Amino acid sequence: MPILKSKLGEFTALSKLDNFTKNHIAPLFEVTPLEWDQVERKKPRTLDEHLKSFCNKLKNKWPSDNCFIDTHLLKWEGTDNTTKIDFIFDKLSECQIAPIPVVRVTSSTQFIRTINSIKNNLPVVEIAFRVTPNDVTSPEFGEHLDTLLKYIHIEPSQVHLIFDLIDSNFSSVEEITESILGILEVFPFWADWKSFTIAGTAFPSSSSIKEGTFKFNRNEWRSYKSLVKRLQKESFSRSVNYGDYSIVNPEYFEFNPKIMKASANIRYTHNDLWVVAKGKALKKAIDYLQYKKLSKEIYNSGLFLGERFSQGDLHLAKCVRDEEGPGAPSTWNWVGHNHHFTKVVSDLFANQTLILSIL
Repeated sequence: MPILKSKLGEFTALSKLDNFTKNHIAPLFEVTPLEWDQVERKKPRTLDEHLKSFCNKLKNKWPSDNCFIDTHLLKWEGTDNTTKIDFIFDKLSECQIAPIPVVRVTSSTQFIRTINSIKNNLPVVEIAFRVTPNDVTSPEFGEHLDTLLKYIHIEPSQVHLIFDLIDSNFSSVEEITESILGILEVFPFWADWKSFTIAGTAFPSSSSIKEGTFKFNRNEWRSYKSLVKRLQKESFSRSVNYGDYSIVNPEYFEFNPKIMKASANIRYTHNDLWVVAKGKALKKAIDYLQYKKLSKEIYNSGLFLGERFSQGDLHLAKCVRDEEGPGAPSTWNWVGHNHHFTKVVSDLFANQTLILSIL
């Protein structure tokens, strides 16, 4: 379950996956606030225009019910626009697409009413509950979940539980694994949820990535592998799915290319680490040639998995051979995400222990 900010590059990455990988991915799309539209090359005038653009991207790039939609980021400027989820689901229903809406224990009563309306009027029979460490450590957590189930008139067997660790401290894999096990042992309705996903990331914030080529540990992935092996030995064992934030940090900020300059960078996932090659700011046309140099650094790093591994890898190899131009940040966005999605699914199926947890 990649948790994505519904950018064009992320949708493009999904659309270019092979069928096997597509069949084992259920993305969670976080609908962003009103912001620059990469397709239209302008900022939409209204929120409805922005949401129509989101629906069009989903329809064209991921026309499937197998995804989740979370509108929690639509709270800004003192206004709660999260109930716009009914606008999204109405638009998608016109295309015969019925994703799974995401609810939080902090969701407003008005939002819950909207979810009930969607469930009653559209072919939506499953819901997702997304909870955080702050939620699960609250003494009232079990009561909050029970209240949600009653308000929405739904059973745990119809609910996908997403335990989102966000960017928790993953520096000690064994410590966080032990902590998660302790939480799961007493988790309300533990055995009854339709599915249970552990998500999170150790990917650094963009501001902390310096110029040069660096490696960062994928400790959320290491923790998941440790958790699955430990959990299978426990009396309360059940299947637990894997989720992450792909090759970005969970923090959200609005990027406006009219006033902000991105830096050239390529992010590449390999086993238990990421390698990030970062250049200078992209101010002039000639600056985009940096991507040629950065792609060669990844290609020659000893970590490149080969051009047949994914469409993202093929594009990178073609760039090295000058069969593709240097591209732009949106190009390397889809390249990095496409490779990451393929790598995660490949790794899950490379280990029989983890296969059992995701089937």
